[in-house]
Amino acid sequence: MQAMKIALYGMPCAGKTTLLHALDGRIRIVNGSSWLNEATKGSFSLLPEKEKAEWRIRYTEYLAGIADEHMISDGHYAFEDTVVFTDADGDIYDVFLYLYCEPEELLSRMKVSEKNRKYASLSVDVISEWQNRELEQLRFQCHNRSKDFYVIPSGTTTKEDFIDFMDAILSGFSSYRLAVDLADKIRSWFPTPCELSIVDGDHTFINEDSFRLCSKGFRTTVFDGNFYTGYQSYRFHKETASLSFQLENLQNCTLNKQVWSRIGHEQYVVLSAGITSLWEILADQMNIPHLLASPLISADTKYYAAKLLRKLGYKIKAYGDSKNDLYLLKEADEGYLCLGKRISRSLADADVSGLYLLCDTTPFILSDESDEAVMQEIAVCKSSSGIHGSRLAQAHYDLGFQLGCHMKRVLPSKNIPIVVLERGGRFFGDGLYIGFGGRLYPYDPKKDALPEVGSNLILIVDSVINTGASLLKLIEKLRTKNPSVQVCLATNVIQKDALPKFKDHFLFTVRISDNKFVGKRQKRQTGNAGPDTADRLFNLLDE
Repeated sequence: MQAMKIALYGMPCAGKTTLLHALDGRIRIVNGSSWLNEATKGSFSLLPEKEKAEWRIRYTEYLAGIADEHMISDGHYAFEDTVVFTDADGDIYDVFLYLYCEPEELLSRMKVSEKNRKYASLSVDVISEWQNRELEQLRFQCHNRSKDFYVIPSGTTTKEDFIDFMDAILSGFSSYRLAVDLADKIRSWFPTPCELSIVDGDHTFINEDSFRLCSKGFRTTVFDGNFYTGYQSYRFHKETASLSFQLENLQNCTLNKQVWSRIGHEQYVVLSAGITSLWEILADQMNIPHLLASPLISADTKYYAAKLLRKLGYKIKAYGDSKNDLYLLKEADEGYLCLGKRISRSLADADVSGLYLLCDTTPFILSDESDEAVMQEIAVCKSSSGIHGSRLAQAHYDLGFQLGCHMKRVLPSKNIPIVVLERGGRFFGDGLYIGFGGRLYPYDPKKDALPEVGSNLILIVDSVINTGASLLKLIEKLRTKNPSVQVCLATNVIQKDALPKFKDHFLFTVRISDNKFVGKRQKRQTGNAGPDTADRLFNLLDE
């Protein structure tokens, strides 16, 4: 086997040196910081950034000269907002390890480190953002170069775990090479490039989690942290290798009809990170013609399989439900995120704005499952309450917040555009934004140009949906710009007769009303005219 060059990256004080010491005698260890200081006669830290970058490139040239033995070197991707990673770094190493350390622990170590005390004034949130940013950017760099990337969590990885994994790498373990084998197998089934669906197994092809159904209550912590790299897959494979399973429980697995309606008449492959033996039984049980299943299949393996196939001319549609599928879905020509009844916790902080959502479009009605405090706020909002002005605005805000908190458990929120219709939707939209997140776009249809949001999912917020006619026109405008856009609606109240008009959209509402009237600047409802919601909110009703 060719000599390998391995990089161990991580934050200052993450513990890279300790891990490297564990490998003494097993692999050549080259300390990057020591080399740079020796080469610059101890002045490296004092050099201008341009000269530092030049010396880092010289270091990679030095590493290139080590050709007859395996070696590992420590390194840094960035120092706060300054990225020090170079193309030369990306090219020289075969494998990148990233040592993850909990932000609280990092800060504690920085405070007592003479070398890194300069970072001790940073907050835990800033350190967390720094670490997550460089972790994802380094993963992106590896994806671009088709190189292996593994996250090693410092808090749960023992010396023995690390040595075992390094031995596996040096013996040929590789998420990328596994992807090559999987792509080759898929090509043997479909030799001519074609349109092909790659479908995750658990919670996607089937509604259930086959492992949980059959593992007699076994729980793993391997995936805590939501990294889903080959290291986590390797540990899970070892954890589960000797487990026995209740195979009869597989009879309880059911087909995801929403996914099946899309792939049933197409060419598809089920690509699962589940237990091989369980999925082989499910393949027979559910007549799955093309199955690839192994706990060793990581998020990066799935990504690379799609990348390799697309490079050969295959058009890939991908379906998945979790972080283990995210990079596959983003690499595919069309990526479909299957939400079920709620979004996977592994995707809580993930940006899925470029994906299409598959989930139940049954309207969610907050009043059906709310407590007394929410019902009191609803009573304030009703046109018959006689309440207007700031107290009504507060009720709208509070109900928007409650609905937003629920939606955050169901839908992805990071970078999702929230278009709030002015004026009536303002306070309800503000509350929903605080509870849900996303990106806020206040929009007055009478005077504003349609926001440029660049997303396949748009959340439209209004305080009241009466006939729904104006919203349908807005949706039509959005689809003129992006025919495949998916629209989610959130409102304080929707008139019952308008519900059928939005049956194909995601709808979240505080309540449904039988009352129907034309909004005017009056305090009480008379006949088919009643108090306009926006005028009530801004205290502009006629006396």
